Amino acid sequence: MVTVDNYGMAVRKSDTHLKYAADSLLEAMKKDGRYDDMKNRWFPAQGKPAKMPVMEWEAPNGVLNFGTNAVTEPFSFVDDNQQIVGFDIEFVSLLAQSLGMELKIHNMEFGSLIASLLSQKTDIIGACMTITEERAQSVLFTDPYYTGGIAVVVQDQPSGTPDTKAPSENLDGSDLSNAVVGAMTGSTGEKYIRDNYQNATVQCYDDIMDAIAALQSRKLDYVITAYTTALKAANKNDDLLVLPEEYSDEYAAIAFHKNNEQLLKQVDAVLARFKQDGTLDSIVQRWVKKDKSPYQPVEIPKVTTGKPLIVAIAANREPMCFISDNKIVGLDCELIERIAYELGRPIQYYDMKFSALIAALESGKADMVISNMTATAERRKVVNFSDGYFVNPQVLVTLNHVVPAKENDTFLSGLKESFHRNIILENRYMLLWNGLKVTFLISIMAALLGTLLGAIVCMMRMSKSRMLRLVAKVYIDLLRGIPQVVLLMLMFYVVFSAFDISGVWVATFTFAMNFAAYVSEMFRTSIESVKKGQTEAGVAMGFSKTKTFLYIVLPQAVQRVLPVYKGEFIALVKMTSIVGYIAVQDLTKASDIIRSRTFDAFFPLIMVAILYFLLAWSLTLLLEKIQVGTAPKRKNGLQK
Repeated sequence: MVTVDNYGMAVRKSDTHLKYAADSLLEAMKKDGRYDDMKNRWFPAQGKPAKMPVMEWEAPNGVLNFGTNAVTEPFSFVDDNQQIVGFDIEFVSLLAQSLGMELKIHNMEFGSLIASLLSQKTDIIGACMTITEERAQSVLFTDPYYTGGIAVVVQDQPSGTPDTKAPSENLDGSDLSNAVVGAMTGSTGEKYIRDNYQNATVQCYDDIMDAIAALQSRKLDYVITAYTTALKAANKNDDLLVLPEEYSDEYAAIAFHKNNEQLLKQVDAVLARFKQDGTLDSIVQRWVKKDKSPYQPVEIPKVTTGKPLIVAIAANREPMCFISDNKIVGLDCELIERIAYELGRPIQYYDMKFSALIAALESGKADMVISNMTATAERRKVVNFSDGYFVNPQVLVTLNHVVPAKENDTFLSGLKESFHRNIILENRYMLLWNGLKVTFLISIMAALLGTLLGAIVCMMRMSKSRMLRLVAKVYIDLLRGIPQVVLLMLMFYVVFSAFDISGVWVATFTFAMNFAAYVSEMFRTSIESVKKGQTEAGVAMGFSKTKTFLYIVLPQAVQRVLPVYKGEFIALVKMTSIVGYIAVQDLTKASDIIRSRTFDAFFPLIMVAILYFLLAWSLTLLLEKIQVGTAPKRKNGLQK
């Protein structure tokens, strides 16, 4: 089923006379046949649209400023003569002629159209624009001048390649009601599919690149995501295709805590100025590139003193917010940095999972969230939003059925190209190196602290005091029963929310607590496995209970616990991969950042898997040497 939409022109709510003029013209054209003639010329059954007719008229009544996004043929596009033409252009030309006004066309990004209208830079806008209730709250729509549909991104399947998933014959969005759709957790796309296609199967991912990887593995029929993300994914992967239908068109906005209304008002005031003076339009034009041209970053003045503005962001959403040359950049970043400069405050970013952004805001870890976040009614219940700054519709991505062949495309050449793009380009190997150091630091510190804490819990567990035994047992059961990612987020966003503590140290302490719960039981069972007769013999020989434990029981317990301890320690190393939820850039987060730039779904994951293996293997060798060093036979051999 394809959604049918009505397209209309939009004017300011106060310009009822302009709406009346457009509606009257449309009605007259339909009656006298001019509308059908125009429609047949621009939408021919075969061949290309006709050329734009030459139109001349007197314009004594001023200028009619028309805003459009000239990328959608045949509605509004640039022809071979570099002139903006199309169905929309001819209609608005006739409107200007009927009003006796000169027509001036402003070509801009789609997301800037409504802003240009509200800031009075344009008088009327149109670009294959769907009439929605959301948009109608801000602008006044003319009567529909055309009925059309929306678009989706799918994967392009090579000709002759068997489809292992056996989806519907035509992945064009028509089967969406029964399709398997991937979406980012908590995104507008996920909500849209759940609300409008109850029979569709929605699979949620914390990173959109995980969804793209699932699509390329034919685990999904479609991925629904923001248009800018879909566009970048399709540009970087020939096997992906973006479908043309738009499934939502809410504004992206900046989120604030409910109690921080003063900061919200300050930001809204700056946003209003940016819309009025064209700053916002210029930001959008520098970062949103449909023609694959390079971005145009500019030097942004910064404040270096004063209280930092803490901004939570998910920097994996190119071109809105992403990491380039180890710096967070993008449309969102330029906008918020310019706003911060106007407010006289420096910026401090918290880069984290998209699904953790609201939690960071509510816990006080961040002053605001900017990450192409849509101001939905559900989100407004828990946070406040600024005025909208960009319209980034949700679209579908699917597999491409016609993938162009590449010259000299061999496995080795592809591997070399992937290595350069993912590792060498923009010094991305530094992301992996820095992430590896963070993973190593958290693992070692958590293991040392957890071992010490585990020994204390073990002593309590084996104490003669009933109260200490009960406390230790509750601690062990509680820590082993809570999922690690839930515990980590509770510690960061709740327990330590009021303290200015680095996420690295919160992660270290959290993993240490969890590690202690397991190793305490290992210590207890190992100590209890040493026969009591040996303790009694040590006491009989004149040793104190402490010395008996240190010289007789403990060495045997350590030797017995090390094999199990080694496995638990390696599990701890791998468990650190979840620290991205609290804005810690570890090895896994580094791969997410790289994938968000290159849109290579697999190579960064393979590289990170190899690095985790090498780290775990090295630490295993170290523990094995310790195990051999504590073996009684080895000690006896050295004495001989």
